[in-house]
Amino acid sequence: MSLRAALASGSKSQPSPLLGILLESRQAWLAVFVFSAVINLLMLAPTVYMMQVSDRVMTSRNMMTLLMLTLLVLAIFAVMGALEWARSRVLVRLGVRLDRRIGPRLLSLSHRFEVEKLGDGRRLLGDLAQVRSFLTGYAVLAALDAPWVPIFLLVTLMIHPLLALVVLGGAIVMMILTYITDRSVRTPLADSNNSAAETSQFVATNMRHGEVIEAMGMFPMMLERWQKKQERHLVHQAIASDRAGFTQGVSKFVRMANQSVAMGVGGFLFLSTDVSPSIVFAAMLLSSRISGPIESLLMTWSQLGTTTECWRRLDDALRHADKEYSGVTLPPPKGEVTLEGVFGGPPGASAPFVQSVNLKIPAGVIVAIVGSSASGKSTLVRLITGVWAPRMGTVRLDGADLRTWRRDQLGPYIGYVPQDVELIEGTVAENIARLGPLDSDKVIAAARSAGVHEMVLQMADGYGTQVGANGAFLSGGQRQRIALARAMYGDPPLLVLDEPNANLDEAGELALDTALQQAKQRGQTVMIVSHRPIAIRNCDLILVMQEGQVLLYGPREQVMAKLASAAAAAQT
Repeated sequence: MSLRAALASGSKSQPSPLLGILLESRQAWLAVFVFSAVINLLMLAPTVYMMQVSDRVMTSRNMMTLLMLTLLVLAIFAVMGALEWARSRVLVRLGVRLDRRIGPRLLSLSHRFEVEKLGDGRRLLGDLAQVRSFLTGYAVLAALDAPWVPIFLLVTLMIHPLLALVVLGGAIVMMILTYITDRSVRTPLADSNNSAAETSQFVATNMRHGEVIEAMGMFPMMLERWQKKQERHLVHQAIASDRAGFTQGVSKFVRMANQSVAMGVGGFLFLSTDVSPSIVFAAMLLSSRISGPIESLLMTWSQLGTTTECWRRLDDALRHADKEYSGVTLPPPKGEVTLEGVFGGPPGASAPFVQSVNLKIPAGVIVAIVGSSASGKSTLVRLITGVWAPRMGTVRLDGADLRTWRRDQLGPYIGYVPQDVELIEGTVAENIARLGPLDSDKVIAAARSAGVHEMVLQMADGYGTQVGANGAFLSGGQRQRIALARAMYGDPPLLVLDEPNANLDEAGELALDTALQQAKQRGQTVMIVSHRPIAIRNCDLILVMQEGQVLLYGPREQVMAKLASAAAAAQT
């Protein structure tokens, strides 16, 4: 795809969202084009200067004329420099405005793509940086100068048709080389970019499992896999670079040869016809002005290709419609959860992990969710918290479909501890406060509710202790207990705890037990996935999952009795 196609982007029926955003700054772009026009017109000053020196000064030997011409051309050069500076400043600010305009939305889309498995959202911000760099860099300046090549050809034609023919021939050859470069480099360059992204993702993923790789001596095998991916990237990159290097070398030869031939033709015209000797200088300068922008485009063609791919991915992402909400802020829920014919599972999975679930969980009760591994427990709680949307059916909180809630409005009403605890880089207090404004009273209240206040005080910097990336500075038990405090921040009416005691010691178990009892006293609805007795001891209801379906659901005593009867029957 050419740059022009990228700027027109997407299908004919769907205009480019990114182009539309850029065109919101029409006045700034108009200023850039006006500056470029004036700069390119002033580029004729050296040609006129050399011709005047040759025709007037050298014949009249008038020092005052030479001085005035020199001062005039220096003033023109100063204006050109100022306009170049102004054009660069405008382009930089256009890039900054673009980043501010769509950066937050792209981050939101990246998060959405990762959660809903809609695509690789991690590249979007990098794509934005590439487009912004292109808009503020040398490549776009070359693209702005290229349309003025016909003007310089017209000026050359006014000087002499034969000179114009020679220069035009060189320009045509360079444009052909530009086209050949596009055709030959496009595919290997795209393959190189894709393989580079794949390799980077492979490294980032494996570095997160560095301890496992180190402990079990898996690094040589990982290195072997990385080398295969890296080799594929290097091969594609080498092919693209070799082809681009060859055409750039040929283009440089054509440019220098064209300038020399133009000067030679100028000398021939001076010797054979009655023309001014200044035509030799004019031929050299005009040939340089015509071939320069074309060569610049050729040299930056790889950047154009990369920017085109980034532009396409940004357009595809921006075409994803934002979720629509009614605009009505619902009242705080009490914690009643209803599931109506729910089927669901990980986004992108071929079959649902949870099937035909119909439940009604009253507000203010504690529900223990039990079942064998892979029975659908974690999938069920992800559907209840709205992390995953159901494929079929409806999940309701106090009668309202979760999909009608804005996530920033619903989030404070839900406390969630996932099976794989994820802390965000920052302090203990910032994590408990969910990265919001630090309300000390609420942070300490949440820590006390989770039974971690004393534990936090024993840390090196107390609530200001850094947890590290993904909680790397803390033990597994500490991470889990701080995640419980984060879930309890603000006393949300719904608490969903997925294996919250998997890494806890005896003190942690006691703190969790106390936290569940206090949550029940406050009237919070608690759903806890666990295989340990603590979940059963505190619960009002038990939900038994088997193969993605609800096997049993009801009051604790009734479900326990049925399970005991089933176990006894199985033994006889």
